[in-house]
Amino acid sequence: MFHRHARLLAAVAAAAVLTAVAIAVSASGGKTPRTPTAPVSTLFQGIPERGGVLGDPNAPLTLTEYVDLQCPVCAEASKQSLPWLVENYVRTGKAKLDLRALHFLGPDSVRAARVAHGAQQQGRLWPFVEAFYAAQGAENSGYVTDDFLREVAKAAGVDAGKALDQAGSEGALRFLERANADATRLGVQSTPTFTVTRGDGAPKVIGSGVLDQGAFDQALR
Repeated sequence: MFHRHARLLAAVAAAAVLTAVAIAVSASGGKTPRTPTAPVSTLFQGIPERGGVLGDPNAPLTLTEYVDLQCPVCAEASKQSLPWLVENYVRTGKAKLDLRALHFLGPDSVRAARVAHGAQQQGRLWPFVEAFYAAQGAENSGYVTDDFLREVAKAAGVDAGKALDQAGSEGALRFLERANADATRLGVQSTPTFTVTRGDGAPKVIGSGVLDQGAFDQALR
C-alpha cells in the first residue's frame, strides 16, 4: 500500500461551479473484483435506515463517514470499525450513522456513488456499500460495470433496475454535490474520515483511516 494525494473536483450548484479539495488516500493495485455475494453478517438487520441515515433518528449523536467506494482503506474500516460501532452505538440508540460518498478516484467511483444513491432511495445504502466493499476491485480498472453493480445490488437486497435508473437523476447529482460541499467545508483530507455531530451542533472531525475503538469512545462519550 502507498499513500498518495488526489484532487477532488466538486460540482457545486446548478451552475457547475468547481471546488477543489485535496484528498489523500491509501490505495492498492492489482486486485480483481470478486463476484458479489450476499453478506453473511446480519450487521444491519432490524436497524431502520431513512435517507441514508442508519439508526434511531432521535439518537443524540450523528456519526458521518466520508468514503470513496473504490478506497481500499474504506473497505478495511468497514470490516474493522463498523461492526463495533453498529453494535455499541447504533443498536443502543446512542448514535446514528450517515455517509458521504466522495468520488475523486475516477469514473468508477462516480458511477458507484450514483448507483449508491439509488440504493439509498430504497433504504438500503449501508448494505449496498458493505456489498460493494466485499467485491471491490482495482481502482479504475473498469470493473464498475452495470453488470457488476447489478450483482452488488442483488447481494444488498436492492432493486438493481431502479437503482441504476436513479444514477442519472438530479437526486444522484445532488447526492454527489452534497458530499463534495460538506467535505470542502470541513477540510476533509482523506478517506475514510469520520465526523461527529451532537444534536443540532456543528460537525467535528474525529479522524481518518482505520480508527480504533478508543478513538471513537473518546470522541463519542
